[in-house]
Amino acid sequence: MRKYLFASHAYMAEGTKSSLELILGKQESVDILCAYVKEPYDIKEEIHRKLSELDPEDEMIVVTDLFGGSVNNEFMTVAAENENVYLVSGMNLALCMNLVVRKDDDCTTDALIRDCMEETRDTLIYCNDLLKNTQDKEDEEF
Repeated sequence: MRKYLFASHAYMAEGTKSSLELILGKQESVDILCAYVKEPYDIKEEIHRKLSELDPEDEMIVVTDLFGGSVNNEFMTVAAENENVYLVSGMNLALCMNLVVRKDDDCTTDALIRDCMEETRDTLIYCNDLLKNTQDKEDEEF
């Protein structure tokens, strides 16, 4: 079974899951890790606890907020040691929604992640350019 863990510094993971569930409804396969919000905090211990909840046949897709950040770095070690853990950095709602909506796709998890990342790239839009292009077209019509 594919499971998801949104992991971030502070509450970004919680907010992403909340927004995702507002749009898609309750998601039993999605868990969160909000790092460093309570003191003392041991991220390695928290990650170990999350992994211990998995069944041996489960695959976990971990989406972290920031490549090179401490949360991502700790999961890099985990992904290197566990072939059932897939790690993606650059958490955003479009990516998370795409991954979760397609959780039952009949493809490898690696292919699923790559497809979702490619589709998500198309959702990154500098809207000022879009507005300018729309305005330019309207000006041309007159």
